[in-house]
Amino acid sequence: MFSSMRPQARTKALFLSYIKDWVLAIIVLAAFAAVDRLEPFHRQFSVSDMTIQHPYAKKETVPIWLCGVLAFILPGAIISAIAIFKRKSYHDLHNGLLGLVLTQALVLCVIDSVKIAVGRPRPDFLDRCLSIYDNEAAGSPLSLLTDPVNMLSTSAICTRRDLLRDGFKSFPSGHASFSFGGLGYLSMYLAGKLKLFDERGHIYKSVVVLAPLILASLITTSRVSDYRHHWHDVTVGAFVGSVFAVFSYRQYYPSLAVLKSGRPFAPRVIEELLPAVLLPRHHARDQHEDEANQDSATFRESFLSTDGHSHPYNRDTAVDIGDATSMDDLTNNAAKPPRR
Repeated sequence: MFSSMRPQARTKALFLSYIKDWVLAIIVLAAFAAVDRLEPFHRQFSVSDMTIQHPYAKKETVPIWLCGVLAFILPGAIISAIAIFKRKSYHDLHNGLLGLVLTQALVLCVIDSVKIAVGRPRPDFLDRCLSIYDNEAAGSPLSLLTDPVNMLSTSAICTRRDLLRDGFKSFPSGHASFSFGGLGYLSMYLAGKLKLFDERGHIYKSVVVLAPLILASLITTSRVSDYRHHWHDVTVGAFVGSVFAVFSYRQYYPSLAVLKSGRPFAPRVIEELLPAVLLPRHHARDQHEDEANQDSATFRESFLSTDGHSHPYNRDTAVDIGDATSMDDLTNNAAKPPRR
């Protein structure tokens, strides 16, 4: 009876240790939903400003739903596949998804708040305001538009209202921040799992890690070509998304510069309280990998400390290269105790 109750107690302890994180992430998302309902600030503008005279693109290259799939669903699926099938660790799965959710929750709330507070007109603002490129709506030609004498124009001159609210939400770019948030987080997750900075220089690792960032860049630049954002908007958005990606990743994973970069931080409850499913075979494998990496690091340091001859710099701790006939001999000698 007591043995059957123990796994339930362990699961409950682990759940309670992380429940605050999920609650806070949900609160941040709720804050975003509330902020998004607010009317953005209507900044004054000039009808002669060429940066806001571009046509309104009715069809976007990357619509909002596709951005959500590429920057949230796709990273979540890749993280889940690696954690379940490769790492076989539900703790890694939990931390990976929690960090991703935290990243995007922070991105959505902060970016939308800034959008509404700044109220910068989009590059296609005048077309949203006066239908200048829509012949059916009998829009006003650009040549006939003028500002009040010694004054700037306001949204009061707009004859088109259905697209006006979103027209004041140019800075910063939500697509750019969301893309670099989710895909930037995925890039760091992959870099940790591949041990990108292990000082061995594998090109394929760099290609895999940079692929999500390239996709994020393509999504970001599409917002400029669609005349949805100025280049300043996407630059700041990409920076903010990247910052939140790094911040959230480091909450649950170590630095990419350490040997254990691919392993999540230990659970917040002692190991004896964890359920068996959260302590799978990957723990033993990780320990074996750590020992192998330490042996390899010791060997490299010993090898590099030689003076080019058969006598190492430090004979008490290094490998005696003069006695080795192959790379295997070097490795075996490195594991032997120093000779007296």
